[in-house]
Amino acid sequence: MSDHLPPWARRSLSAPIDAEIIERGEPAIARALAASWEAARREPDDRFTHGFHTWPARMHPTMARELIRLVTRGAAPRTVLDPFAGGGTVLLEARLFGHQAVGVDLNPLSARVARVRAEPPPTAVREQLGARAREVAMRSEERVRAREPAMARLPGPMLGLYTPHILKELAGLLEEIRALPPRSREVLEVVFSALVVKLSKKKADTSDDLVEKRLRKGLPTELFLRKTEELLARWDELAAALPVRTPAPHFFTGDARALPQLLPGPVDAIVTSPPYGGTYDYHGQHALRLAWLGLPDLAFDRGEIGVRGTRSPAQWDSELLAVLRAMRAVLDDEGRIAMVLGDGDVGGRALPALAQLERLAPEAGLTLVAAASVPRPDARAGSLGPREEHVVALAPARRPAARRR
Repeated sequence: MSDHLPPWARRSLSAPIDAEIIERGEPAIARALAASWEAARREPDDRFTHGFHTWPARMHPTMARELIRLVTRGAAPRTVLDPFAGGGTVLLEARLFGHQAVGVDLNPLSARVARVRAEPPPTAVREQLGARAREVAMRSEERVRAREPAMARLPGPMLGLYTPHILKELAGLLEEIRALPPRSREVLEVVFSALVVKLSKKKADTSDDLVEKRLRKGLPTELFLRKTEELLARWDELAAALPVRTPAPHFFTGDARALPQLLPGPVDAIVTSPPYGGTYDYHGQHALRLAWLGLPDLAFDRGEIGVRGTRSPAQWDSELLAVLRAMRAVLDDEGRIAMVLGDGDVGGRALPALAQLERLAPEAGLTLVAAASVPRPDARAGSLGPREEHVVALAPARRPAARRR
């Protein structure tokens, strides 16, 4: 890898795509990054367990696969880290290559969803889980018929997101799930989590708009059982595709800026998608699920970076630089990083992500090697106009050779 970013070269690819892909930097790496965009556009994003649980702003699984292939360079099993692991897309794709997958995320729901997506249990355990889900559904139906009381332990404003009979049925269903042994309970709570927004009045995870939904009694229980059966079928498919003796993923709930304190040793490669500065409210996207499951969210709420409402470009610079330094600290000297990131919108100012990364990477001991970018029109009210989304490759900066005396 070169010590310095080569002069920016602009050229479009000839493949039929929705928008021009702009390649910059080291030509061979830039072409591989552009190919990851093209592959993601060609292939569906819902294979194996990827589509099981909604996770806003997740990386396209095909792009994750291609970036893992790039940064591991086709080598024997490596340790692949995603410090913004979300729902576990990178972890799952890394396991399909036979790599040791490591995930970190500040969101406490992330660990649960990622484990369910990326780690199918043995066949006997899957069969037992299906039987327990049917028992839970049967007891839930009995509760509905008998009009048994159940209390939803949600903050007051969230109670109004449900019609009364749906709220009561969900609360009773969760009580039945929580009566199960720990492992079954944890998995079926994730199934429950996958339903709570759909059954609410919320238009979507990322929207505060409410819509009226006519939902009948018994529907939450029916969807719960159907969703469990879907998970079991997806697990069967994934288990058949995983290489023999692929290690289970490691997951740490914590801040990406504290990677050296969280991880036991160095990693060979990093594939991730950090926040896009000032773009999303990550805690808000998951607040309803966190409340239902009773997961502690204070550290997540206070510690997330790049959130909508970030005070200034200087604050976002400081947060992203801390992440880059932490990644470099745990990355092997021969390791590589691939990231998907988008232009920021902080304090009413557009923040081009590539310029920011080019400026900050050297301070973190990293070199920006190449990038492939696509335009992303922004239809939000008050938007600063079209922005770009980028996939980039970084490498450890080479240290200057020692002078001879």
